[in-house]
Amino acid sequence: MNIFSQKAGRNYLAFELFIYFARMKSKSAIIIFVLIVGIFFSSCLKKDNRKQTEENLKTAMDLYLNHQRKIDTSRVKFKVLEVTFFEGKLGYICNFKVNMKEKRDSMLTDTTGFMDANISKDFKDVSRRD
Repeated sequence: MNIFSQKAGRNYLAFELFIYFARMKSKSAIIIFVLIVGIFFSSCLKKDNRKQTEENLKTAMDLYLNHQRKIDTSRVKFKVLEVTFFEGKLGYICNFKVNMKEKRDSMLTDTTGFMDANISKDFKDVSRRD
């Protein structure tokens, strides 16, 4: 009788070990699945490329310059030609090459110069720097 109970004990121990490792395998499979799904979804997020960011910065500065209350937009027109920028923590630090055309009486003045500005990450807040 004692021999049979020892074999049954060993079988039971082997079964317990099997169940333990099977549970561990299923937990690790779930963790691996969640990691793979997380990597897949994070890689699918749209990231702005440099050209698109440049266009958004140009548009934001153009709107800022051509829609100010203190400037007579019927006489003065601004066109943003180029932008050089650095992405900071709070927004973009930019240097713009701007063309300004101004009507004076019957004369048209055409000037190109540089302007510095800070633009927020959502491209809505523009503040000029001196």
